[in-house]
Amino acid sequence: MAAHGSEPYAYDALFYEYIEPGALRSARAIVPIVIAATGCRSVLDVGCGAGAWLSEYAARGIDDVLGVDGDYVDRALLLIPVEKFKTVDVSGPFAIGRRFDLVKCLETAEHVRPDASRTIVANLTAHGDRVLFSAAAPGQGGEHHVNEQPYEFWRALFAERQFVAFDAIRPLIPAAARVEPWYAYNTILYVHETASRGLPPAVQHARVPAGSPIADISPLTYRLRKAVLRRLPRAVVSRLAIVKHRLTAARRGRRHGT
Repeated sequence: MAAHGSEPYAYDALFYEYIEPGALRSARAIVPIVIAATGCRSVLDVGCGAGAWLSEYAARGIDDVLGVDGDYVDRALLLIPVEKFKTVDVSGPFAIGRRFDLVKCLETAEHVRPDASRTIVANLTAHGDRVLFSAAAPGQGGEHHVNEQPYEFWRALFAERQFVAFDAIRPLIPAAARVEPWYAYNTILYVHETASRGLPPAVQHARVPAGSPIADISPLTYRLRKAVLRRLPRAVVSRLAIVKHRLTAARRGRRHGT
């Protein structure tokens, strides 16, 4: 997740307890697809949280990984070695001092204030030519979602930096994999124009044509849910998400006898 300005929002242990099982389950399904699509051997995860996704890349033999996130991340909860984690405010300009085969930023940008949107895209594109990106669409709902935007909003910001959209990941996610919907519906690969020729043919064929929007592939029930949540005050939606986190954590605790 992300810090966002001079007063960072504090995500507590219950937040990570809620999201990490789904992140790990989703990563197991999606990471092999991403590796095949990009051939990546190094990964930077911007807004890594406890490092669930990076732990899956490492499990598949990619040891050159680095996660960055705010200083609110409890090092005791990390699923990656502590030396693979770096504290940064991802809503402000930052420089790691090197580039990576793949820069990953999934479900983080909705947590940064809208006026930092261009900065976060600049951060991502400065560190690699291939960016795996997803961000909550309007009405998705979640804790401290202050910047839910349409897919085309982010696509335009990437286009300013000569990055083009490839819908190469979503169609390959197995329906039975129990991937969290925000990853299954929102994940797009952005690649710099000069690097796109090095992609596998199947990925090149998944380029979203200029003038065609990135499709909302979510089912009707999910789109109706988003339509309802869009009408609610943001503070109410955030509070509902927090209550959901606590109830889910309590149920898991009962199942494990804690």
